[in-house]
Amino acid sequence: MKITKQTAKSKKFYRAIAERDLYPMLQEMGNSQKSIDAFQKKRLIQSFFVMVIFFFFGLIFSKWLYFGMIVGAFLFYKRKHHMVRSKYTTWRFQRHLQFSKFTRLLIPYLKQSRGQVSLYSIFSKIMQRLDDEQDRNSLYRLMSEMSSKPNDIQPFIDYANRSSGTDMSVLFMSTIFDFQQSTFDTSVIDELGKISSEELINGIDEIITFKLKRFIFFPTKIVMSSFVIVVGFAIAVLIANLSTIDL
Repeated sequence: MKITKQTAKSKKFYRAIAERDLYPMLQEMGNSQKSIDAFQKKRLIQSFFVMVIFFFFGLIFSKWLYFGMIVGAFLFYKRKHHMVRSKYTTWRFQRHLQFSKFTRLLIPYLKQSRGQVSLYSIFSKIMQRLDDEQDRNSLYRLMSEMSSKPNDIQPFIDYANRSSGTDMSVLFMSTIFDFQQSTFDTSVIDELGKISSEELINGIDEIITFKLKRFIFFPTKIVMSSFVIVVGFAIAVLIANLSTIDL
């Protein structure tokens, strides 16, 4: 019982000190609570080792490096969060790209069917043309929920959130649900397709901007890192010279 309580307290501690968006981002990418707790634990241990490294350098070179213990550990800790956010941004873009592919496949089928073919049958054909296994499983889940809840819009909204998570995807799938409940007006779907394409282009622009920022600031980071090393060396030399001065 004590071990179980200690483990529960440790997990609460990991989650309490984590950034507000860390757990939601990793969960959305398919990670379990257990794996995220393990990631957070590893992140803390690695930050602690950074502190230890600074401590030993302080013993060997200069006690001023002791001040870098907390700063270095904090920067390393935050860097892990930044890496997760970067990976999440790329993942969201890829998810939206796959959803856009789904919409481009769906619209021609709806036009050809003219409301004479069930949406379930259309989804079944599209599922065979999807490359990503996660997308196929997600669409199959939607089809299953359509059978068990034929008059419920929630399965369509859930599919949109799993696939892309944007307002556009929710609007698109909500409209598809309305169509299957009434008549198929493909002119509305054409408009949704145009909006989806525009949003995809905006997503590409965001990714390009994000990558360019990393490239632009890379030389600055190198210069700043060199500056920190030079300043640290200068301080150590200054302290060493001061200790040799006879007053």
